[in-house]
Amino acid sequence: MNLSALDIFLGERKVGVLFQYGDMVRLQIDAEYAQDPLRPTLSLSMRAANPEQDAALLLNPLAAMFNSPGQQRLPPFFQNLLPEGVLRKQIALERQCAEDNHFELLAACGRDLPGAVKAVPTKLTRAMMTRLVTQDHEAIEESVIAAPLVDGVSISGMQPKLALIQEGGRYVSRTRHRDAHIIGKLPTAQFDHLPEVEYLSLQLAQAAGVTTCQASLQPLEAILADHGYAPGGSQQFLAVQRFDRDQPGRLHVEDFCQILGVDPDKKYTGASYADMALVMQSVAGLGEAACHELLRRITVNELIGNYDGHLKNFGIRYLADGAIELSPAYDVVAYGVYLNGSGHALKFADGQPKRTFLSPLTLRAFANRSGMLEPPLRHVISEVCKKALKTWPDLIAASQLLPHQKTRLHDYFMNREIISGLRSRQQKQAAKAAGFASSSDDNVAPY
Repeated sequence: MNLSALDIFLGERKVGVLFQYGDMVRLQIDAEYAQDPLRPTLSLSMRAANPEQDAALLLNPLAAMFNSPGQQRLPPFFQNLLPEGVLRKQIALERQCAEDNHFELLAACGRDLPGAVKAVPTKLTRAMMTRLVTQDHEAIEESVIAAPLVDGVSISGMQPKLALIQEGGRYVSRTRHRDAHIIGKLPTAQFDHLPEVEYLSLQLAQAAGVTTCQASLQPLEAILADHGYAPGGSQQFLAVQRFDRDQPGRLHVEDFCQILGVDPDKKYTGASYADMALVMQSVAGLGEAACHELLRRITVNELIGNYDGHLKNFGIRYLADGAIELSPAYDVVAYGVYLNGSGHALKFADGQPKRTFLSPLTLRAFANRSGMLEPPLRHVISEVCKKALKTWPDLIAASQLLPHQKTRLHDYFMNREIISGLRSRQQKQAAKAAGFASSSDDNVAPY
């Protein structure tokens, strides 16, 4: 069998070697990186129970986090760096490899992966190969991994996307020497006016107090790049500014599949929202504030019918000074405009039903599992609902959605239980202030 290998860098710092030998796929961490107490963090998943044991864990080649779970899949951290959907098909075609050849796909996109990770073809000596795989027990033959594609870029998600660079008023393809700073999200025949819907969704989230990525609607004709996508009826695309680029340079990011060591195929089932909150509370710089921001985003998703808030749609960003923060919200889409879906993509906590909505029971389960107090969580939900009720109707009316889409989104939002409960309470308060309060009090949602 042959061995294929890639040097793994975090920025300019070498972390180790990712290699494939038959069914074995493993990350071998460099001793210099592991033993450096000031090393930059590759992933929160690669931590021991206490910091004093981190180096020993990083140097343990048999640790599950560094090894393939089987079927030649990459270790979870790297599996979650691969492109998805139509972009994966395009990269596989250019690379002339199968879509399930994950090592080759990673090599193809290795120069422009999410965050600050780079995977670069390496040349190993025979002694190094033998040490990696067999601890010097037998000889290994190395195969040559091709260099990264000139246009190979990894962007997750199933929607048609392009990796672009803005030059003046035009958007061109990334080059060998320049990273893509813009994700161009194109219209699609499946969902009419999807760029406009996603742009409005981000506006609504921001108005409700959520920190969102920067995005704008731009004319399709401004794209000067070849692509094989068949756009839908819209003549605009959504230009999303990558928050892991130009900060200046690259900033490292990872999503919660990577953080929790979950394979991307299990992004809907591998963990709960409470599991995410538990991690946040254990990380300096995140803590309770990040948990509250997570709940804001969950609430917004419920109000707009975003049924796709899975583990890969939440992440963290490592700042240049070493601080960690929750990534700006991204992939926020009001699928309630198109679909009659139900509930949220993830369970609120283990033992809870799938596809549930916010309720006193689900919130209590979330609070109990994450160890958080309920009253502050209820306050977060209440504030989101109040801001949404105050600002969203006008934003929806002024948007570029089609008339029937505006009506559907407005009605969907107004008919959510946590909004109808708030409206009922506000009406009672108004009536009381006017001297017409009823002596009875109907049961309404507690937010």
